[in-house]
Amino acid sequence: MNNHAVNGENSDGGSGSRGSTDDANALRSDVKGKMSPNSNQAGPNGLVDARNGMTSQGDDMEGVRSNAVGSFHELPPEIEHITMGYQPLSKLITRLTQDCFNNLTEVLEAMSDVSLPPNSSSAHGTDQPGVNGHGGASELNVQKKMRLMNFAQTRREQFIKVLVLSQWSRQAADVSKVIDLKVWLDRQRGLYDEAGGWLGEMKRNLEPAKMPNPDLKTALEVLSTGRASWLPDLGYIPPKPLTPERMLKTLRNINTLLSIRLNLHETLPTHFKNFTISSGRATFSVPFEFEVDLSIGDEDPTSQLYFIDFRFLFSPSSEIPAGRLRNDLEAKANDVLRREGLPGCYNLLHQLVLTHKINVLRRQALEMSRGRWTESIRLEMVRRTLVIEYWLNRPAGKSWIEIGIKSGRRREGKVLKDGSSTPTIGIRWVRNGKEVSGHPIEIDAGLLSMESLLKRVVASHASQILTSIYGKLSAVPLYARGALSISLSTSETEPVECALNVQLTASETITISVEPMTGRFALYPASPLSLRAEHEINSIRDPADEAHTRIANLRCLVAQEEIDSRAKCVGWKPLKSFSPKFEDIKRLLPRDTLRISMFRREGWWRVFILAVCIGMSGETWWIIETVETAMELKIKSAIPLSTQGNVTGVSNLSYVFFSRLEYAAASMISHFVHTRDLSRRGVQHKMRADPSHATVRIPDLLISVSSLMNSTPGQRPDRTEDLVRVTYQGVSSRSGEMSLVTEASLHLGKERAEMIKDRVDDGVEFDPERQVFSFKVKMTVGESVIPELITRLRRIERLVDFLGIMKRSNFKCDTVSLDRVVFAYSAEPDLKADIYFGAEAGMTIRLEQGNPHLRIKDFLTHILNGPSHGLSLMTNLLLQTLPVVRTLDTIEAAGLVPPSSEPATTGPRKGTLILPRSADCYNIRYANPRCVLQIKLRRRRDKSEWFVDDVSNAHDRKSRSPDFTAALATLFTDSGPGWRGLRTGITAEPDGVSDILTRLDQCIGRFAETGTASGTAQRPAGGDGSAKGADGHEIVVLD
Repeated sequence: MNNHAVNGENSDGGSGSRGSTDDANALRSDVKGKMSPNSNQAGPNGLVDARNGMTSQGDDMEGVRSNAVGSFHELPPEIEHITMGYQPLSKLITRLTQDCFNNLTEVLEAMSDVSLPPNSSSAHGTDQPGVNGHGGASELNVQKKMRLMNFAQTRREQFIKVLVLSQWSRQAADVSKVIDLKVWLDRQRGLYDEAGGWLGEMKRNLEPAKMPNPDLKTALEVLSTGRASWLPDLGYIPPKPLTPERMLKTLRNINTLLSIRLNLHETLPTHFKNFTISSGRATFSVPFEFEVDLSIGDEDPTSQLYFIDFRFLFSPSSEIPAGRLRNDLEAKANDVLRREGLPGCYNLLHQLVLTHKINVLRRQALEMSRGRWTESIRLEMVRRTLVIEYWLNRPAGKSWIEIGIKSGRRREGKVLKDGSSTPTIGIRWVRNGKEVSGHPIEIDAGLLSMESLLKRVVASHASQILTSIYGKLSAVPLYARGALSISLSTSETEPVECALNVQLTASETITISVEPMTGRFALYPASPLSLRAEHEINSIRDPADEAHTRIANLRCLVAQEEIDSRAKCVGWKPLKSFSPKFEDIKRLLPRDTLRISMFRREGWWRVFILAVCIGMSGETWWIIETVETAMELKIKSAIPLSTQGNVTGVSNLSYVFFSRLEYAAASMISHFVHTRDLSRRGVQHKMRADPSHATVRIPDLLISVSSLMNSTPGQRPDRTEDLVRVTYQGVSSRSGEMSLVTEASLHLGKERAEMIKDRVDDGVEFDPERQVFSFKVKMTVGESVIPELITRLRRIERLVDFLGIMKRSNFKCDTVSLDRVVFAYSAEPDLKADIYFGAEAGMTIRLEQGNPHLRIKDFLTHILNGPSHGLSLMTNLLLQTLPVVRTLDTIEAAGLVPPSSEPATTGPRKGTLILPRSADCYNIRYANPRCVLQIKLRRRRDKSEWFVDDVSNAHDRKSRSPDFTAALATLFTDSGPGWRGLRTGITAEPDGVSDILTRLDQCIGRFAETGTASGTAQRPAGGDGSAKGADGHEIVVLD
């Protein structure tokens, strides 16, 4: 309200706003103030009397208007508008409505909980309801109705009040102005009331500043004469100065008097029992508090003791300087000694020391709040109690300590007998709004340190929180059974030494500590996950009860991140897009699972997924089989996977572990697929656990061979047992192919077993002692190996048959495998045969260069792939045809046509040709002389014999010389070692066929024409290179 308003005039007739009214009144007041004091009353025409020197009203208005405009700049400031504590009416109505709805819901629920007894009318056999809505007059029904009526009556009264407030709020603007004016007037009245007090206080404060007028006359006299004439002279005789001997004697007397008085006449307080007497004074010492020196002024034991000196016995402290403070202390101590004696003196000085100690702590706390602990502590002094609040920014309840003076008395007011009733400094600790009892905090009475005291409190608080977290985490299965380590370090003095070490995974460990100044949790080493967990822990109100859940979640997140990163390094592909339904997870996977990671391996069938469920019980690995529908991918089944690396529930996550895990997963998938395939085929099989396989708990698969091969007992080779063991051995990390080891037990005998080396093939091994074949089969994980297993078993059975034939033929095997067999069938010369077992083209035989059997290789191959007993026939032919083919090679080499560069006369004979008709039949065709011999193997009397016959045509027979015909006839009728002539041919045993063929070749060579002009020269019978001509002279043939 403007002070310049006069008579409440309003140019707007009282209907304008407050601001316009004030401005108009101010303008009218300024106008009136600017009028001349000598102006007279105006006439009817608005003119004044000219005799008084006044002008008309119209002439003066221009000056008045200009002065009024300038007066707006001199107005006082507006009255402060009060808005504190105002709340919008809409907020009140909203909250009242919500509260009404909540109470109505509670009333209805309470009414529904009350069960009414059955209707009394039913007891009389009637079920007619009450008339006019009266359902019954039971007590419970009446209570329910009264509860509803009371609720309605209470809420009706509240809404009536809201109605009144809403009507009153229509005049809220005027009421607000009245409130502003009332507050302004109260403040002005308060200023008037305080003005008198300010003046009186100023007068009292100026009193010491007054100085009396100087006495110049007395000063001049004293300065000039050294005395004042107006001071009286009493005529005292000055005492003689004391000698050292007198002083020493006096002090000894005082010491004696003090000793007699303190030991005999004084009642010493408990804390004054320790005292010394020296130099005429008794020194009472209270440990960690003070020392006081007292003396006497009279020999009378009842006379007063006097205060001499005082010293503090704690640090930090300082001596009381001489001056007003020391004089006041001395006066007060002497007065107490006079009235109360030594007990009163002790109480006075003890209270002084306690108060001083609290002040020292307060000063240290103030320095701390301005230093490193700024914005971390808040201190307040309430009388002689120092209150220090710490951890100001924690969301939990407030925590503080109160350092004050305890009376040392019981609550009933009785003094304790042990003297502990003496007031002492005590500490009251309030933690999170609750007083801590049973945990006393000691203060060092000799060395006061507010920072050490606060650190001790903070260390106890941090230890309590970490201990609570440690206890809850220790009950978790992972830490309870020792799978992961957890350790707690606490300290009573240093909060930085309080830490909780929690092992999250096999390779990750975090340390949880509490910052001493802020009370915030710190997790290190720092990482994005630990920083997020740290923020969550610092946001909860009660970390002692709730922080362990955040740490458990952090453990699962770290384990999941570590598993995902390691799995990517070893080639596993995380499935981020696959999100199974919660019902499937709850039905198939562990219930305590907090995090799930799923992976897929390249090269495996896509229907199989490896999943790891992470919880506070550990990591569990699962094989999940999925089925793809038209809309989504669903979980069909889940198989638990157990490996040695996570027996305790914590995976080591090394490359060795992932290798074992991959093997375990692939083995489990393969085992699942194989058993399903065998069941579909109707093959008998069973599982048997092998204790030697400690890495993975996958049982071996035992398959019935007869059931697998669909063979009769007469078609099977000899086996020691009708079982094939399938063992899962490994998986390729690159291609994702699974390797299986199959063991087939076959009865070979000692001789055949010795022919097979330890390693039959790249993928096949043989154990001679057990006579067991072991071969590896590679296949895609998820693919059945049963077809390949059948093929391998058939090849092994064929190899076993071949080894029996080798043994019967006394052949030495150099190489034995499922693909080939290399054996030696002759020692002199060294001849070997290499039989290759082809998959589709059949078996082939390979011979070295220079082997005499090369000429019949194709025939041997045909026999080898015959319908039955091919290898047996082929090996027999190798032995029986060896002498023949070796001799044929010699004959062929001797009868070859010489090169054209040599003279024709140098060749002994020409055109010898070997023509094999089959593996057991050969033709030797001679061109000079013309003759054809046939060598054929025949069976006679269960023995194999070679039959040599002359199969030349009639023309060649007629063209022969008589001597040549006679020579052949002689051989065909003669006999020798291992051969015998039959006139029409020659029969020879395998050992003698070489001799007869050599004789026939030599016989034919004797009648061969030489290369001379006459053409009548013949080769000598001895074959030594000499011959006789027609004249009987010897002819030397140069070759």
